[in-house]
Amino acid sequence: MARISGGRLVAKALKAEGVKYVFSIPGGHISPIYEGLMDEGIEIIGMRHEQGAGNAADGWARVTRTPGVCLVTAGPGLANLLPALIQAQSAGSPVVAITGHTPFVFSDKEAFQEIDSVGITAPIVKWARLCAFPHRIPEYVQMAFRHAMSGRWGPVLLAFPLDTVCMECDEERVAILPPERYRATSPVYGDPVLVKKAVQMLIEAERPLMIIGSGAYWSGAWNEVVQLAEFLKIPVAYTEMGMGCIPDEHPLCVGNVIGNPLTSRADVILAVGVVFGELLGFGTEERMYARDVKVIHVDIDPTVVGKNRPIDIGIIGDPKAVLSQMLEAAREVLGPEGVKERNWINVASNTRKALVSAFEAQAEDTSKPIKPQKLMKEIREFLTKDTIAILDGGDTTVWAYIYLRAKAPGQIIGSQANLGYLGAGVPMGIGAKLAHPDKTVFVITGDGSFLFNGVELETAARHEIPIIVIIVNDSAWGMVYHQNVLTWKDKRKAAVGTRLGEKVRYDKFAESLGCYGEMVTDPSEIKPAIKRAIESGMPAVIDVRIDPEAINLLDQYFATTVDPNLWRKHWSF
Repeated sequence: MARISGGRLVAKALKAEGVKYVFSIPGGHISPIYEGLMDEGIEIIGMRHEQGAGNAADGWARVTRTPGVCLVTAGPGLANLLPALIQAQSAGSPVVAITGHTPFVFSDKEAFQEIDSVGITAPIVKWARLCAFPHRIPEYVQMAFRHAMSGRWGPVLLAFPLDTVCMECDEERVAILPPERYRATSPVYGDPVLVKKAVQMLIEAERPLMIIGSGAYWSGAWNEVVQLAEFLKIPVAYTEMGMGCIPDEHPLCVGNVIGNPLTSRADVILAVGVVFGELLGFGTEERMYARDVKVIHVDIDPTVVGKNRPIDIGIIGDPKAVLSQMLEAAREVLGPEGVKERNWINVASNTRKALVSAFEAQAEDTSKPIKPQKLMKEIREFLTKDTIAILDGGDTTVWAYIYLRAKAPGQIIGSQANLGYLGAGVPMGIGAKLAHPDKTVFVITGDGSFLFNGVELETAARHEIPIIVIIVNDSAWGMVYHQNVLTWKDKRKAAVGTRLGEKVRYDKFAESLGCYGEMVTDPSEIKPAIKRAIESGMPAVIDVRIDPEAINLLDQYFATTVDPNLWRKHWSF
């Protein structure tokens, strides 16, 4: 009877899931799994930090909408991974994290690198388990993927003790099933009664607005978003990974929902796959929404429907499935042509055009130092259907959201999600490029964010993964600096702890790691530098020095929210 090791079983179970790459840093506790992965033909992408490994798996997951896998060793390896798991949980990203563990027979004996893997990670992932028996390894891997891809997607943690992956068992005792044999893949439809009520509310509305969030992207609902919007003549705003689920150039798209003047005028809001957090739900309602607005909330996760703000209709279901139901119900009421006309559409369109026109005028400034508005407009010309842009940073991401235009879902990805996480850009770009080697992948990052995981450029060089990193360099933690300037009216005080070194040469840093590097200080050199970086065929860094005093609308918004009088108003009981 054939025998098989636990490490080989881990690899076989991953291969059955279609896993091509595992992002990892080696360690003694996971060496048997490495051997299994090599035997099964799964490529190991050797990263420089466990946080980067988790972020790269997240990058893969976000652009493919399939699980990304990372593998780290016990103890400090898992500890370094934790921030990436928290980030994936915030974004609803299906990251499958596998970690080594001290030998099961030494549990609670103060073994080398002993750590309570499950206890530490359980509060920050969807599911966490330790598998102690080799013949159950495929079963546990399948459980991990099932939990990562069910309901609201998210990260999971699976720990294997060293003795478990070293031991052998009879191969005939284990069964490695294809995904369709052990987990349901059919969508969850909403209550048809509530769907019809929601459709009637939208038909009768004078100023309806659809807000699409990350849940719409994860469910693959972009066709349904556009079809329903066109049929009912509803303007569409987006947040987070909802960007691109309706193309920015579509006449019904009104841009990012944050700070959007249309939200305060809408009488009915259809929120699809949206989590109403601080910026969308509480603390801002008096400025962001009309007092009598009616809200229809659609989400796969019942715990977020109605969370943080009251709703009028809550529909639990997969956004893609529910929107298809709504479209069918609307056709039953209105016939094949749908809503013929809404004056509200012209109001929304003109509002959007006025905002865009004002921003575009700012982007014509060719003075030095380079204005971030000008930089983003120049980058925009390189974003085609064959490109992906990962955004990383505070002000950097805000400027990018204002000026960049998504042509397709998953094309422009803000790495932070509601967590406000910094530093994921470079490793996420690595994951995205491996998933789509035929596309140009840009990482647009702030200088502060870049150095969190900038060393992963060495990973990109070693594995020949040509990502293009554009550093929006204001030599500061820009968002915090600007908010402090606006709040304190004192640049000297605002600079404490927020200003970074102006002499740092990130282009030279990139060159030292085996990448292409270039610094840009003149706006006329932005596009030529990007072209040279692409043509180099190497991982590249373009260090663009921008005006450190450029302040965007979100900086101004945050500065008002920290006003003591405003907070007293919200937090006085």
